[in-house]
This record gives sequence, C-alpha cells and structure tokens, in this order.
Amino acid sequence: MRAFFARHRLLLFFALAYALSWYPWILALAQRRTTGPNPLGPLIAGIIVTAAVYGRAGLREFLGRIVRWRVGFRWYAVAFLGPCLLLLLAVAFTSCFARPTQAISLTTEKMRELPDRFLFTLLFVGLGEEPGWRGFALPLLQAKRSPLMASLILAPVWALWHLPLMGTEFPWQIVPAFLLSICGGTLLLTWLFNGTNGSVLATMLFHATINTIGAGLIFPLFSGGTLVLLWWIYGALCLGAGFCALHFSAKRNAHAVRLVMSAVA
Repeated sequence: MRAFFARHRLLLFFALAYALSWYPWILALAQRRTTGPNPLGPLIAGIIVTAAVYGRAGLREFLGRIVRWRVGFRWYAVAFLGPCLLLLLAVAFTSCFARPTQAISLTTEKMRELPDRFLFTLLFVGLGEEPGWRGFALPLLQAKRSPLMASLILAPVWALWHLPLMGTEFPWQIVPAFLLSICGGTLLLTWLFNGTNGSVLATMLFHATINTIGAGLIFPLFSGGTLVLLWWIYGALCLGAGFCALHFSAKRNAHAVRLVMSAVA
C-alpha cells in the first residue's frame, strides 16, 4: 500500500486536498446554499500523504518547513513589502484611468482591522494552503521539472481549488483577472519558496499579506468597471513580476532547489 501511495503521492494529495476542502461547499449546494472551501484542506492532505509515504521522518521534515524562519531579512522584506508594492502599483496605474469609487478616508477605519485580519488569514488561509501547495506539491513537481514548468502545472490546480468562491466572493466579471493573478502568484511563491531553501513560513507570510492588504484595504476602494480594471492590472503585474523573478534567479536558486528536492526524495 505504501508503494502504491508513493507512486501516486501527488495525485493522491490533489484528490484529498480538493475533497477535504470542497466538502462544505458540496454539502451546501445540496441544500441550495453556498459557502467557501475549507482552507485547511491542503494542509491536512499534505499531512496524511506525507505520513503514509514518508513516515515519521518525512512528517518531521514536512512540519519543519512550516516553522523554518531563518531565511534572512531580505526575504522577510519580500514577504511583507512585495505584496504591498504590487498592490500600490496596481492602484497607481488604475488611477491613471479612473479614480477610486469609495472615499479614501474609509481606509483609516479599515487599517485598524488589518492586524486581526492578518492574524486570521495567516493561521487559516496561509497555514491551510501553503504547506500543501508549496510545502508538499511544489517540491515533487520540481523533482523533474524547472521551477517555471512546475509552477505552470501547479497554477491551474490551485486556481480551480478556488471554484467555490467564484461568483460569490469573486464576482464573475472579476474571475478571469483573478485567475491571472493566481498564475502570477504561483510564480512568485515558487521563487520565494526556493529562495528561502523551502521555507513554507515565508510563503504563508506573503500569502497572508497580499490577502489582508488587498481584500481588507485596496480592493474595497473600487467598484464596477474600475474594480475590474484594477484586478486586470494587478494580475498582469503579478504575472510579470513572477516571470522576471524566476528567470533572473534560475541559476542562483538551483542549489536551493536541489536542497528542497533532497528532502522529499
């Protein structure tokens, strides 16, 4: 059984990640209601498959990546300031064509909510998703592929996982641009994960920061067509930044990728 799991560990992880995440949504649909996915699904799936395939030693390595904090100051700067820069650039470019439709004075009140929002997002969304997508799936995908190709495979899987949120949290007119941002975000998180020698914590911080600042502060300032434009610009910036980051760091991060691969061999 362990040999079977080892041969199909990636597919097994994806199946479990979807099942453990989507079950609240499927149950709600059966009752003609709607809800989002369980954000802890990928984490639980990663734990189950890692324990089944690698045993206790592999599970210790898997969990150790979640608390790998010695990554250097510059990577913390990337995790916290990178999302802010992308969002601010998106706002700046959008403002060249249209003004915010909501009063900017509202940001003062919203900023007070950011610490609590960040902590919640980190402990549920970041912790729930990143150990699975980056901590488990990405190293396996990179075992025989370049970081770029591995990211391009992971991106649609991660994007489809958000299906329960499409049409609800993300209106349908925003969904195409949101999917573009998911692709760009996948490239950026691959670069961050490899650059920090496989620190899931760094990707969790990046994920929590971009969700907190975006959903809690930036996107509520816009509505209608202006919001759609903002999403397209933001998605394009993420995609461009992700391609550039992986391209210019390919040789420098090659050793880091090998270190991560050795941990899941």
